[in-house]
Amino acid sequence: MTVFPRHPILRVVATAWLLVAAVLLLVTLLRPEIGLNERAALSSLVPLYFLSFPFGHAGVMALTRLKVDLYVGYHFVPGIFSEALMLWAALTVLGYAQWFVALPWVARKSRQFTDFLLRRYLAR
Repeated sequence: MTVFPRHPILRVVATAWLLVAAVLLLVTLLRPEIGLNERAALSSLVPLYFLSFPFGHAGVMALTRLKVDLYVGYHFVPGIFSEALMLWAALTVLGYAQWFVALPWVARKSRQFTDFLLRRYLAR
């Protein structure tokens, strides 16, 4: 299992995916709402959420749980800047892992399994 794809087309797609994620981070950090500590600054990360769905959704749910635990246990509310960085990092890592690590691994293993079944069926 590799972190960066071996196939040239997949390398281009992975690079474009990471470039889109970096641009969305810059757009989020350059929004004026981030300095005002307003939640509207996080709205520019919505495309990244959809690009990393469904693993990204699990990451958002885990970060939401972390925020609730921090607030209930320690009365700590993270600022929008730190929340944006955590959200971006989770969505980027989970989305990349989903599309360029886990999905190719599952595809490879399913191909190996179907080849195994086919060889077994033809050997009869």
